Amino acid sequence: MKRNSKYRKSKVSIIILVVSLVLLSIFLRLFQKENREIHFIDEIAPLAVELNQQTGGVLPSITIAQAILESNYGKSELAIKANNLFGLKGSYKGKSVKMQTMEYKNNKRYTIETEFRAYPDLKSAFIDHTKLILEGTSWNKHQYYDVLAAANYQEAAHALKKNHYSTDPMYPEKLIAIIEQYNLGEYDN
Repeated sequence: MKRNSKYRKSKVSIIILVVSLVLLSIFLRLFQKENREIHFIDEIAPLAVELNQQTGGVLPSITIAQAILESNYGKSELAIKANNLFGLKGSYKGKSVKMQTMEYKNNKRYTIETEFRAYPDLKSAFIDHTKLILEGTSWNKHQYYDVLAAANYQEAAHALKKNHYSTDPMYPEKLIAIIEQYNLGEYDN
């Protein structure tokens, strides 16, 4: 009887140890992931703030949230291969990469292959993104006027969708959620 009791206690101790190790492993992975995300924000926030101060243009919270969303914290293939954190299509000084992307039409998602701008570094990507929002597109110089006129990040996020920056029907909500999750609105002050 005592032998069964010791065996049960040993078995329970082993199970508790294994469960503890599994939970510790999960916690560490989540902590490392969040640290990578915070590190990415810390890396790009000064660029967003600097460009906003120089141009009076795009709210830093919006720029940072777009970079996070469009590049998956700088880990997307487009970000890695082309320093393109904003999903900007076309070419930059004659440089581009061809990649697949998800688009939406009538709330239906589909995949296309298209050319994306390839930048020599992240700062060039930020400058080009700011220039696009400030100067509009070749076919509409006032394309993103509503983004620039927005009083806050919520208005700016909805203006990006209204002004066709993204085809994703949930784009404003995704940007706002990122801004609020990381308290990015503090960069706007």
